[in-house]
Amino acid sequence: RHCVLNDLSPAATFIAANYNLPFDVNAFSNTAKMLLKDVEKEIGWMYETLHTDGKTKGRIEYTVWSEVFTCPDCAGEVVFLDEALDEESKRVKDSFPCPHCQAEVSKRSLQKAYSTEFDPIANEPHQVPKRRPSLICYKIGKTRYEKKPDHADLEVLQKINQMDLPPELPKTALPYMHMTHERARMDRAGVTHVHHFFLPRAAQSLGLLWRKAKAQPDVRTRNMLLFFLDQSIWGLSILNRYQPIMHGRPGGSQVNRQMTGVYYVPSQTAECSPWYNLEGKASRLPKAFQSHYARPSGVITGTGSTAILQTPDHSIDYIFTDPPFGENIYYADLNFLVESWYGVLSNANAEAIVDKAKKKGLPEYQELMRRCFAEY
Repeated sequence: RHCVLNDLSPAATFIAANYNLPFDVNAFSNTAKMLLKDVEKEIGWMYETLHTDGKTKGRIEYTVWSEVFTCPDCAGEVVFLDEALDEESKRVKDSFPCPHCQAEVSKRSLQKAYSTEFDPIANEPHQVPKRRPSLICYKIGKTRYEKKPDHADLEVLQKINQMDLPPELPKTALPYMHMTHERARMDRAGVTHVHHFFLPRAAQSLGLLWRKAKAQPDVRTRNMLLFFLDQSIWGLSILNRYQPIMHGRPGGSQVNRQMTGVYYVPSQTAECSPWYNLEGKASRLPKAFQSHYARPSGVITGTGSTAILQTPDHSIDYIFTDPPFGENIYYADLNFLVESWYGVLSNANAEAIVDKAKKKGLPEYQELMRRCFAEY
């Protein structure tokens, strides 16, 4: 039996193809590990921090960035995580005293603080929520430590801020979409273009990883490297939530903690290092694929509308379909961030969906679904 896979989304078909096309697992494994080592040689300095003994260097796993608010009583700036996080329990307090006037405040009563910066990519002023690095989690050997950023850490971040953004980083403006404009108001989170999803250090590391992966000469190894990297795009963005309590215990992994099915920028972002996010995956993926395919799989993967399938009539004897569910999940909107890195976007005009932003109601959804089942 041969299998034909089809989806409207380039991201979805890229995932499907990499799951099903044979590749040299050992070559991928070696190349993925070498990729991470090469990147560490080039930009490892961005993720170094000095231990509290003042002598030993540690490798940063993640940095927690906190939004800055203003007190309603005195207008003083409040770095939320610095004041609201209980150091012992790792829980966020319901209320706490303002560090300036001692008035009792809560997140609900605070006002978000903004700053205006010039965006050289968009060539216009850009209003962004103020963020400060509040906590650094790092390792020395196998031991994990936490500290507040010191002067040297802030100097490194300032040096990175002055660097040009890597050319691989997508810089396109967000189109008008339900998930980014009607529902999430991403402009209030300072996100009007794709590059705004990434803090400067994350932009440098992800851009370098992408550049080195695309330079891999073997096509299948190259595509598997991109498949390996694109699963971290959301987790290396400002969408990655800091969640200090995991399964009832302090700490826990901060990898890929973004809220699924929505664009949501949290007040506390965990900016993970590429190694913290990807090293475990570099070991797990080869194990998962080790006995996957020893021979060509007989699978064809296509990108396009199910209303016009590129297969001959009377050639399919069994169909399994996963239909879009009206207005529950906005697939094209959610694919936009990852697909921007590939430069190939879903054809949203052909998407079967109820979407006010795309001027599609129930009749349009019904007609697109009818055409797809007629093609079946």
